[in-house]
Amino acid sequence: MKRFHVHMHVDDLAKSIAFYSRLFAAEPVRVESDYAKWMLDDPRVNFAISTRGSKPGLDHLGFQVDDAAELAQLKARAESADMALLDEGATTCCYARSEKHWITDPQGIAWEHFHTLGNIPVFNEANGAPAAGACCAPAPAREAGAPACCAGDSGSASSTCCAPDAADARSTCCTPAAAEKSACCASVPSTAATSKPLNVLFLCTHNSARSILAEALLNSMAQGRFKAYSAGSSPSRDQQPHPLGLQLLQKAGIPIEGLRSKSWDEFAQPDAPHMDLIITVCDNAAGEVCPIWPGHPATAHWGYPDPSQGDGTDQEKTEAFRKTLHMLHQRLELLINLPSDKLEKAVLQTTARDLATR
Repeated sequence: MKRFHVHMHVDDLAKSIAFYSRLFAAEPVRVESDYAKWMLDDPRVNFAISTRGSKPGLDHLGFQVDDAAELAQLKARAESADMALLDEGATTCCYARSEKHWITDPQGIAWEHFHTLGNIPVFNEANGAPAAGACCAPAPAREAGAPACCAGDSGSASSTCCAPDAADARSTCCTPAAAEKSACCASVPSTAATSKPLNVLFLCTHNSARSILAEALLNSMAQGRFKAYSAGSSPSRDQQPHPLGLQLLQKAGIPIEGLRSKSWDEFAQPDAPHMDLIITVCDNAAGEVCPIWPGHPATAHWGYPDPSQGDGTDQEKTEAFRKTLHMLHQRLELLINLPSDKLEKAVLQTTARDLATR
């Protein structure tokens, strides 16, 4: 039997526990320093809150199932509907060990389908005790800091609305007219990012599959800390990424605008953006003689099989792209949740190369 799941981010755990305990007329079944969970029977809901989000509000929805067969049914339903699916398999998160997979709805809300196998004493065994802001759900597709209430009908036509250097994006953007659109203003961060994002260039031979997926995925997850690019040593002649990769990204709610196959020579020019980190994602590119990169960036190799190779069925080819996207997502999630000291120039190369083993 399925149980509906809701995970919310909160600012004040103690106040939220008191509020929801009164609302549900029940105490949480588990309380940690950064997390609490209620298992309600009427209605059947697994309701969790944590302080690990970048801002308060909904993190993800989902279904908890009682056995592997039910989980397989949910997965088959998602696959038959051609939904982009991230299959994590056996993993740990939220003080539990589970089998799970994720899908994302057209609004960018993540849905988690999972079968709990047991409890663990830490939030996530893979990362030990990750920093606040590291939760389990795939990052939303909306670009970090995107000024949702600066749309044409938001009530503010000011060109400085939600400007990146605004001291307080919420007070600048949410004019009285916009404030009436609470859903709009709720999505605006209370403070703007103050640090320069880390530029990351992903390389593969043709810049049509793995590096394109990595560029799009990191930009959707970056939360202002990273800016991703991609290129290839021998880019596709038609300048178009692989269509299966683009379809998968679109179905996952990840923007594909501006993605194109391009030569790595573009990033060796004096006027090109200077990279902080260059990552090869195919073995061929890792073995080639690269251009001389301005700024002497850190380098690392994260090898992945080429999902565009092979003569399988359309379903098998699509599954290959899904697996590649999932593997990239797992490693990029580790990258974006690293503390700032691990991303300093002096240690960035060691950090990135260490991630290749995880």
